[in-house]
Amino acid sequence: MFVYMLFAISIGIEGGYNIPAVGFQNIHTGTTVSLCADRNMGIVDLTLSVQTSFLTGDNPSYTLNATGLRLGMYKGNWLISPVLAVGGDYINRGLNQSSETGFAAAYTIGALINFKINRLRIYPKVYYDGLTDFKEHAGFLGLRMGIAYGI
Repeated sequence: MFVYMLFAISIGIEGGYNIPAVGFQNIHTGTTVSLCADRNMGIVDLTLSVQTSFLTGDNPSYTLNATGLRLGMYKGNWLISPVLAVGGDYINRGLNQSSETGFAAAYTIGALINFKINRLRIYPKVYYDGLTDFKEHAGFLGLRMGIAYGI
């Protein structure tokens, strides 16, 4: 039973597209990729994910990379489920040869639609991905497609 509890997880990958919503006047579009491990904890499903986002600006020399770790929750047994996640991101932005880095608190609020076939789960997700240093705020609207397999 203990071994089953250790390995009763699902692993997955998500990929998607972001557009700036708040605070990024010079960002055009971006892509995001996420690797995640999910575990059903009775009432909710918890997910631990590592994600990276790459965004380009209106100026082709301007880039923004955000890589972070998130802890989130959703309802895996609902057809339409709310999604909440919090964590931190390491951010690197650059223009030509100059760049700056920093850390930001990150959060995700959205919804997903669960499609299940045995152990395979396929889900589109619509979300708002926010970044803050508790002084300023910025965020993206995004659409991701995810696939997960229960072990």
